[in-house]
Amino acid sequence: MKQTSRIVLILTLLIPVISHAELMDFFKSGTSEALQHDFDIVRLKDVSTLSGYIEEYKKITGKYPFEGEVEYPHYVHIATKQQEQYAKGGPPYQHKRTSAKDFITELQLKLGKDIEIPFDLQKVPVNKPNFYIYMVVGNVYFLAVHIHHEQPFANKVADYYYKVEVTNNENANRNGTWLREKLLANEAYQKAISVKPNKPAYTEELRNKLGGVTMPSNKLLHIK
Repeated sequence: MKQTSRIVLILTLLIPVISHAELMDFFKSGTSEALQHDFDIVRLKDVSTLSGYIEEYKKITGKYPFEGEVEYPHYVHIATKQQEQYAKGGPPYQHKRTSAKDFITELQLKLGKDIEIPFDLQKVPVNKPNFYIYMVVGNVYFLAVHIHHEQPFANKVADYYYKVEVTNNENANRNGTWLREKLLANEAYQKAISVKPNKPAYTEELRNKLGGVTMPSNKLLHIK
């Protein structure tokens, strides 16, 4: 305990721009709680944006992206090139995996070139995956994002690792798994995406560097 206090004191003296509370965050969870607060807001908005694309694709084509290509689960890790190096694993059963690039190409082919696909803002994973996951099997899809802070509509996987999924499967009864319209109408979800970020300009800057968008376009705001 004395050693930890000594390290905190040294870091506080060496890095005066970081508050004592922020330093303690790093010792507790390995990351900044304030930063993850802002990232979670974006992640939860992204699940609405991405599921909106997927549902709109179904309206236009009559099926979900990559539906029917194989008889077993078909995955897409929605990740940047940098994030992709942390997304090399997969489930221990037969499955197909398609690149995020091909996923984007397919969506743009049907929905228009003006759409932009959002990615998780976390460059390197801490406590949880730093990418989103799309999976389709048969005519059922799941879209998952991973958040840092506990939410009543999310499923706890581990400490500082909560999962929120959107699906079209009305029989899905896992914690944290929702039909899109029910999640978007959930009061706790609405509150979570409406809270004030600590550094909004910073998340916008990161999103621009990743090549995505911070907020859905006006067109997507009306997709239900």
